[in-house]
Amino acid sequence: MNVIISEINDKELADLLKCSGMNDDEAEAFIERIEHNCCCAEKLKILRKARKKLLDNIHEKQAVLDKLDNLIWCTEHGGGL
Repeated sequence: MNVIISEINDKELADLLKCSGMNDDEAEAFIERIEHNCCCAEKLKILRKARKKLLDNIHEKQAVLDKLDNLIWCTEHGGGL
Protein backbone atom coordinates (compact mmCIF):
# COMPACT_ATOMS: atom_id res chain seq x y z
CA MET A 1 0.00 0.00 0.00
CA ASN A 2 1.30 3.44 -0.84
CA VAL A 3 -1.35 5.88 0.27
CA ILE A 4 -0.82 9.52 -0.56
CA ILE A 5 -2.83 11.85 1.64
CA SER A 6 -1.22 15.13 2.54
CA GLU A 7 0.90 14.85 5.65
CA ILE A 8 -0.10 11.28 6.60
CA ASN A 9 1.84 8.12 5.80
CA ASP A 10 0.55 4.55 5.48
CA LYS A 11 1.25 3.61 9.10
CA GLU A 12 -0.34 6.79 10.45
CA LEU A 13 -3.41 6.16 8.30
CA ALA A 14 -3.73 2.57 9.51
CA ASP A 15 -3.31 3.71 13.12
CA LEU A 16 -5.91 6.46 12.68
CA LEU A 17 -8.45 4.09 11.18
CA LYS A 18 -7.90 1.61 14.01
CA CYS A 19 -8.11 4.31 16.70
CA SER A 20 -11.28 5.66 15.12
CA GLY A 21 -12.95 2.35 15.90
CA MET A 22 -12.95 0.84 12.43
CA ASN A 23 -12.67 -2.92 12.38
CA ASP A 24 -10.23 -4.61 10.00
CA ASP A 25 -12.83 -5.04 7.25
CA GLU A 26 -13.89 -1.39 7.37
CA ALA A 27 -10.31 -0.15 7.35
CA GLU A 28 -9.43 -2.46 4.46
CA ALA A 29 -12.46 -1.26 2.50
CA PHE A 30 -11.34 2.33 2.93
CA ILE A 31 -7.73 1.60 1.97
CA GLU A 32 -8.87 -0.36 -1.11
CA ARG A 33 -10.88 2.64 -2.24
CA ILE A 34 -7.81 4.85 -1.92
CA GLU A 35 -5.63 2.39 -3.81
CA HIS A 36 -8.19 2.06 -6.62
CA ASN A 37 -8.76 5.82 -6.85
CA CYS A 38 -12.45 5.41 -6.11
CA CYS A 39 -14.67 8.44 -5.98
CA CYS A 40 -14.56 10.77 -3.04
CA ALA A 41 -18.18 9.97 -2.10
CA GLU A 42 -17.37 6.31 -1.41
CA LYS A 43 -14.45 7.20 0.85
CA LEU A 44 -16.43 9.90 2.63
CA LYS A 45 -19.26 7.46 3.33
CA ILE A 46 -16.87 5.12 5.13
CA LEU A 47 -15.17 7.94 7.04
CA ARG A 48 -18.46 9.55 8.08
CA LYS A 49 -19.80 6.21 9.31
CA ALA A 50 -16.69 5.75 11.46
CA ARG A 51 -16.95 9.33 12.72
CA LYS A 52 -20.61 8.86 13.70
CA LYS A 53 -19.82 5.65 15.54
CA LEU A 54 -16.95 7.33 17.38
CA LEU A 55 -19.07 10.37 18.27
CA ASP A 56 -21.89 8.14 19.55
CA ASN A 57 -19.34 6.37 21.76
CA ILE A 58 -18.10 9.73 23.08
CA HIS A 59 -21.66 10.80 23.90
CA GLU A 60 -22.29 7.54 25.77
CA LYS A 61 -19.10 8.01 27.79
CA GLN A 62 -20.03 11.67 28.47
CA ALA A 63 -23.42 10.58 29.84
CA VAL A 64 -21.71 8.15 32.24
CA LEU A 65 -19.24 10.85 33.27
CA ASP A 66 -22.10 13.30 33.94
CA LYS A 67 -23.86 10.76 36.16
CA LEU A 68 -20.65 10.02 38.04
CA ASP A 69 -20.02 13.75 38.53
CA ASN A 70 -23.55 14.11 39.87
CA LEU A 71 -22.99 11.24 42.30
CA ILE A 72 -19.75 12.84 43.47
CA TRP A 73 -21.49 16.18 43.98
CA CYS A 74 -24.37 14.57 45.87
CA THR A 75 -21.96 12.61 48.05
CA GLU A 76 -19.92 15.73 48.85
CA HIS A 77 -23.07 17.66 49.77
CA GLY A 78 -24.72 15.06 51.99
CA GLY A 79 -27.18 13.70 49.47
CA GLY A 80 -25.25 10.68 48.35
CA LEU A 81 -25.68 7.01 49.06
